[in-house]
Amino acid sequence: MNYVIGCGGVGSWLVPALTRMVKHSEITVIDGDKLEEKNIDRQLFDELDIGRFKSESMAEMYGVGHMVTWYAAGLFEHYKDDWLFVCVDNHVARSAALAACDMSGCAAIIAANETHSSEAYIYRPDWKGSLMDPRVYYPEIETDKSGDPQARGAGCTGEAARANPQLVTANMMAASLMMHLYVIWGISYRKLDRETRPYLPHKIFQNMTKSGGVNEAQLYASRSTERTDK
Repeated sequence: MNYVIGCGGVGSWLVPALTRMVKHSEITVIDGDKLEEKNIDRQLFDELDIGRFKSESMAEMYGVGHMVTWYAAGLFEHYKDDWLFVCVDNHVARSAALAACDMSGCAAIIAANETHSSEAYIYRPDWKGSLMDPRVYYPEIETDKSGDPQARGAGCTGEAARANPQLVTANMMAASLMMHLYVIWGISYRKLDRETRPYLPHKIFQNMTKSGGVNEAQLYASRSTERTDK
């Protein structure tokens, strides 16, 4: 099963692309937030959806499963073949998703973006504690408890969006980077030889204003002596 955690700024653009890659019945969107009028300029919804739960509207549009709730540790049971697409803007949910991967053996692809930049990175449980672990290169994932929607009773576009205005272009790019990593690791990985696998990117960053507006993608190769290919 493929779980899209958060279907707002990034998730709303990811879901329609993901439905072109996997069966609709194998996708479940998870979000406890309701659509607001201010979301329309950067999220892939219709004005008629304002006031409705985002996950519910997304499920109706694309024929996928949905759950009206916030993602939290221990709330979901996952399996080794599951994929978690983490499209939230808080470290609490990211940490919960990574912990779920460690417990179940599944993989996660996490997205983040600012006004003019986007990034996506993948995590596999055999990378735990290595240089490939997001909790190692982004240690704040384990310590930053701000922005937790369960604690503040607000949606994923509340305080974070006011502090860091998002543009539709950055949201679209983040979703695109996530899909690129999924194609590499979820579809093509098993077809590649063992010599090629260590050079696959595990983190992709796109700054859309760098060098006078020239797009430059930075690929972080996943080669690491700490990793064991399986």
